[in-house]
Amino acid sequence: MYYKDRNIINNSSLACFLIILFIEEFEKKSLDKRSPDLLLFLLILPFAWHKISRETIKNKKSTTVLDAVIQENPLIKANFDQRVSNYAGPTLQGLNLAVASGLVTKIEIENIIQFKRSTKKWPSNVKKTLPDDMSKTIVRLANWFHQMDTPQIYNFLLGN
Repeated sequence: MYYKDRNIINNSSLACFLIILFIEEFEKKSLDKRSPDLLLFLLILPFAWHKISRETIKNKKSTTVLDAVIQENPLIKANFDQRVSNYAGPTLQGLNLAVASGLVTKIEIENIIQFKRSTKKWPSNVKKTLPDDMSKTIVRLANWFHQMDTPQIYNFLLGN
């Protein structure tokens, strides 16, 4: 008997396209041409796929700082370490799809793996069909995360 788990396929595809959107937005905002690294991607889905976080973040102005958003709704950080762990699989699968499709390129600089958006175009209509609330959340995250390095972000979100 053959069983095809469509949730894994759908989740991986959604993760792939959200990651691509994040990279595009991150690179647009980053003045120093920095690219997101592997560890940074592990923080994306725990916000975008978590309803409370997504609902809180999606309509924030780009000038609102992440610290203020978390103070307004501390549930964003509730069990965040567990969410990072839970979404690591779909994140890595989505990233693998993005690289395998040629939409993202992997580069290694001084033993740090980073990812850049390639020049290959999005598949037709995919960008338009991404869930609006997730897309808005991704854009806000890219705006916040481009301003800090990955260890600072981890310390802020997972530190005491």
